Amino acid sequence: MKNEKLFSNEEQKIIEKITNNLTELNDDLLNLDFATKTVATLTELKMDFCTILSAYLYPLLKLEKITIEEIEKEYGPECAKMLSAITKIENINIHNKETQAESVKSMFIALAKDIRVIILLLAIQNTNLDNKEKLDTEQFMYRVKEVYSPLASMLGIGNIKNHFEDQLFRYYKPQAYTNLSKKVYKYVQERLEVLNKTKEKIQKEISGLIKNAIVYGRHKQLYSIYKKMQWKNLELNQVLDILALRIIVDTVEECYIALGKVHSLYKPLDHFKDYIAQPKENGYQSLHTTVVVENGDPLEIQIRTREMHQYAEYGFAAHFVYKEKRKANEADLKISYIRSIMDMAKDKSSEELLDVLKTDVYSGNIFVQTPLGKVMQFPEGSLPIDFAYAIHSNIGNKCVGAKINGKMCPLTTELNNGDIVEIITNQNSKGPSRDWLKIVKTNGAKNKINAFFKHEMKDENIKKGKSMLETYAKTQNVSLPSLMKDEWLDELFERYALSSLDDMYASIGYGGISCNQIINKLKNLQKESQKDSKEFEIKTTKVVNSTDDKINIKGFNNLLTKLANCCKPLPGDDIIGYISRGKGITIHRADCNVVHRLEKDRLIECGWNEKNNLTKFLGAITIICLNTSGAIAQISKKISDSKIDISNINTKILPDNMGKIDLVLSIENRQQLDDLVKKLKTFDFIIDVQRTK
Repeated sequence: MKNEKLFSNEEQKIIEKITNNLTELNDDLLNLDFATKTVATLTELKMDFCTILSAYLYPLLKLEKITIEEIEKEYGPECAKMLSAITKIENINIHNKETQAESVKSMFIALAKDIRVIILLLAIQNTNLDNKEKLDTEQFMYRVKEVYSPLASMLGIGNIKNHFEDQLFRYYKPQAYTNLSKKVYKYVQERLEVLNKTKEKIQKEISGLIKNAIVYGRHKQLYSIYKKMQWKNLELNQVLDILALRIIVDTVEECYIALGKVHSLYKPLDHFKDYIAQPKENGYQSLHTTVVVENGDPLEIQIRTREMHQYAEYGFAAHFVYKEKRKANEADLKISYIRSIMDMAKDKSSEELLDVLKTDVYSGNIFVQTPLGKVMQFPEGSLPIDFAYAIHSNIGNKCVGAKINGKMCPLTTELNNGDIVEIITNQNSKGPSRDWLKIVKTNGAKNKINAFFKHEMKDENIKKGKSMLETYAKTQNVSLPSLMKDEWLDELFERYALSSLDDMYASIGYGGISCNQIINKLKNLQKESQKDSKEFEIKTTKVVNSTDDKINIKGFNNLLTKLANCCKPLPGDDIIGYISRGKGITIHRADCNVVHRLEKDRLIECGWNEKNNLTKFLGAITIICLNTSGAIAQISKKISDSKIDISNINTKILPDNMGKIDLVLSIENRQQLDDLVKKLKTFDFIIDVQRTK
């Protein structure tokens, strides 16, 4: 066996002991041959002894010839942890419509903690692929397509990735695979000799100009050819990069020298791209040119520096990030770095690789599943309560317990990677405990718990708020009944957007408004009233109801009107008038919270004057958003782009890194405001936008 040169005598004895046990297995799939093929893949990747040993132990574990506990006792905790993680990963339910493949890939890596686990997993599945007829083929190929193949691509394990993709192509498109493979084989054989001559010619010519220049050929993978043909609707002879050459040099100046030499040797076609002068958005840099070679065929040639090549392969422009058309994140960079180490494995010892491959890529996050297989991401330390509220507010409010991996657990149990969580609910539950606010980890759970106490427990808050207000009034030596006049309450409710006394008490109860604010406002209104001896008067004006009037009042002319500050009605809103004391007609939106508690016999029908020439009104919106740097600047720009002026802006920092922005806008009508609200909701950092009530 080849392993004799790779391991010490003691390690070799351990392997021989395990292989002797493997020879006794009579399973069609899991046997010594299976283990040997898997180990051959891992040896090519220059994996360490622990990973190789785990590959030998895997068939014995799967066939229950040995347990995790026995592996830990006899072969050490490292192998036991790796194989335990492999078992968990293989038990993840991914064959489900609710499951997002990208989340599953992330979950695999987070669950593994040790990247070697993922590499071992891929090597095992690579072996399985050659024996797929002995498995549940359809389900296995689905896992290969959705998870294993993308993972191999992420880690840059080329041989495994290519094997996966070609076998997937062969399985799902057998006729297309057969036809294309025949055509490509013929195409390559007809041009291989010319390609080698071209490579030798360019290498010879460039070597005289550029020191350390390397020229090598690249053969495009069969499945990649098929994808390109389908994507761009091409025939095989229109795919110009089936065979290609790549030139690697040291400096940017040498890139252009090499390009000039190539163009002096071969006629260029109109396919030149200078990604050095104008890099792609992802930072990729290279020169791409297509030339006509000796036999008249086009040939693509890429020219780049070693630094550009390194960046293209392992940086932000890493192959898997670019292909998946998404921005690279911190985990992508870690994986890219691991890829670069693996690619240079031939120059490093197993010990040097070991530290890198143990990297915990998704530190700080965990991934758990619902019983139906949906994968969800949470911060480390999250609880079943966080999980419940992430599913739905009602699930969180009614949750009384949880099953984790099939076992009943307290709601305060911390979740771990790979856990399958089922929430137990009880419709008779009174709701969440206030103590949950101190232990949950996610902002979403905190916000939903707070919302419950604000809205669902309104009766309790009303009683609490009334008691608080009465107690506060006594401490301030204030006669509360003398302040509770209808006309003053009208003003108070309008000022604080309240709809009734109960609404006011509830707001005090849950902390939305303070007793001090209520008492001070009522005392100020009392003072103003004492200065005005007039009890009730409807003021009129001599102004004729012309086309400049904003409002038509049913049955009346020449009445003084004002738009209510509480709801700021706009043309297009259904409106209603209220005959206020001493202030003419106040115009409210018909759905205004204040209207529902006003005296019905003082309400009057009204409508907008369609001939109105006044084009600007005040409209108000409230934005709840994440407390993100630059948020107000982006919101202001969007408003300005919509040709709307801001009349007033007020911001407030909320708990859990949230913010509230109240805006008063100079607006033409409701439609213009509705359009703006839709535009603002497109920002990722905005949680909600509502018209102010």
